[in-house]
Amino acid sequence: MKQGYSPQTQRLVLIICALVSGVGFIDSTALNVALPFIQRDLGADAASTYWVLEIYLLGLAALTMAGGALGDSFGRRRPLRWGTLFFGITSVGCALSTSAEMLIFFRALQGIAAAVMIPASLALINASFASEDRGAAIGKWSALVSLTIPLGPLVGGISVDLAAWPVIFWINVPICGLVLYLLHDLPAPPFEPDESVPLDIKGSATITLALGLVTYALMEAGRVGEFALSHLATGLAGIGLLLYFIRLQYRQTHPMIPPHLFQNRRFVIVNLHTMLLFAAFQGATFFLSFLLVQSYGYGATAAGAAALPISVLVTLLSRRAGAWTSRYGPRHILLVSSLLMAIAFFLFSLTDGRYWQSLFIPMVILGFGVAAFAAPVTTVAMVSAGKGRDGLASGVNNAVARIGPLLGIAAMGYVLSVRFEAEILVSPAFLDLADIAQTYILAHLNELGGMQMPQDWPPALQEEAQKVVADAFAASIATIMQLCAGLMALCAALCLVYRAEDATA
Repeated sequence: MKQGYSPQTQRLVLIICALVSGVGFIDSTALNVALPFIQRDLGADAASTYWVLEIYLLGLAALTMAGGALGDSFGRRRPLRWGTLFFGITSVGCALSTSAEMLIFFRALQGIAAAVMIPASLALINASFASEDRGAAIGKWSALVSLTIPLGPLVGGISVDLAAWPVIFWINVPICGLVLYLLHDLPAPPFEPDESVPLDIKGSATITLALGLVTYALMEAGRVGEFALSHLATGLAGIGLLLYFIRLQYRQTHPMIPPHLFQNRRFVIVNLHTMLLFAAFQGATFFLSFLLVQSYGYGATAAGAAALPISVLVTLLSRRAGAWTSRYGPRHILLVSSLLMAIAFFLFSLTDGRYWQSLFIPMVILGFGVAAFAAPVTTVAMVSAGKGRDGLASGVNNAVARIGPLLGIAAMGYVLSVRFEAEILVSPAFLDLADIAQTYILAHLNELGGMQMPQDWPPALQEEAQKVVADAFAASIATIMQLCAGLMALCAALCLVYRAEDATA
C-alpha cells in the first residue's frame, strides 16, 4: 500500500495548485478590463486587440489535453515546473511589448505555457491524494481559487489607473517564482500512475491548426467587415481539419479523445452545452468591458468594479450550488442558470450606461446564474463518458470550455464589425457631420469604439464625432448581448432534451 503525503505536504500541494490556477484566472479577467486601454496605447485596431485574448485561448483550447498528457508521460512535477517557468518568462515578454504584434506573439507563447501549467496542477492534486480524499481536496482547492475571483477585474482596473497595463503581466512573475520555490522540495506524488501514456502529437497539431484557421477566418473577416473568398476558404479548411481530427482519432493507438465518445449521446450534449454556455458568458463579459470604457467613459477601476456583484455572488454561492445539484438534479439547476443568464444578457442590451439604474440588476442576476452553472456542468460532464472515465471526461469538457469562447468571441467580433458599420451609415448624426469627420470615421471603422478623433479638429467637432462613434458602438454591443441571450436560451432548450440518464450523477 502506498504511503500518502503528510497533512502539511498535502496543504502545500493545495497552495501550489491554487496559486497556479489563480494566476491564470487573474491574468485573464484582469486583461479583459485592460484591453480597451491596450488598444489605445498601442494604436491597434479592434481585430488586433481581440487577438491578444484569442491567441491565448487558442493555445489553451487546443493544447490543454496534450498538456495534461505530458503529466502522464513525464510525471506531475516536471511539466508543472516547465509550464510555470515558461509562463513567467512569457509574462515578462508581454509586459515589455511595445506593439500589438509583439504582445500577440508573447500571448501565444503564454497560452502554450498555460496549457502545460494548468492541467499539470490539477493532475498533481489527483496524484497527491488517495481516491477517497480527492473530492474533499478538490473542494478545498476550489474554495482557495474562488478567493481570486473578485481580484481579477479590480487588479486590472487599478493597475491601469495607477500605473499602466504591463503591471498586469509583471504581477505574474513573483507568483510563478513562488510556485517554483515551493515545488523545489516537493517529494514525488504518492499516487502517480506507474505507466506513462504516449502523446498524440499528430492529433494535437491537427486540432491546433484547425481551430487556428477557423478563428483566423472569423477575426480577419471582422477586420475588413466582410467575408472575402480567402476568409471563406480558410474557414472551410479549418472545418475540414476538424472533421479530419475526428477521423484521425479512430486511427490513433493512443488518441486524445477515445473515438467511441463521439457516438456517446450524453457526452456530445453536455459538451455542446458547455461550448455554447462559455461562448455566451465569456463573449458577453469580454465585450461589456469595451462598452463601459469606450461608449460610456468608465475608467479602468470603475469598469473592473462594475462586475463585483458577479464576483461576490460566485464566491458566496458556488459551494452551495453543489448541494443544489444533489438535491434538485443537475438538469434543473442548469436550466435555471441558463435562463437567468439569458435574462441578464438581454437586460445588458438595454443599458444606457448608468450603473445603478441599468447595470446593477443584470449584474446580480448574472451572478446568480454563474454561481449555479459550474457544479451541474461538472457533474454531468464527469459522468458523461461512463464509469471510470471521469478524468477523461473532465479533461475534454475543460478543453471545450475554452473552445467555446475562442470561436464565440471571433464570431461575435465579426458580427460587431458588420453591425458597427451599418449603425454608422444609418445614423442621422453621422450624416450631419462635416465631410472631414465623415471621411475620417469611414477610414477608421476597423478601430470600432476605440476610434479617437484628431486633436487638431475644433473641440466641438471632436465631441460631436466621438459621440457618433460611441452611440454606434453601444448599439452594436447591444446586438452582441442579444446574441448571447439567444445562445443561453439555446442552452436552456438543451436542458429540456437531456434524458434522465444524461443528467444524473
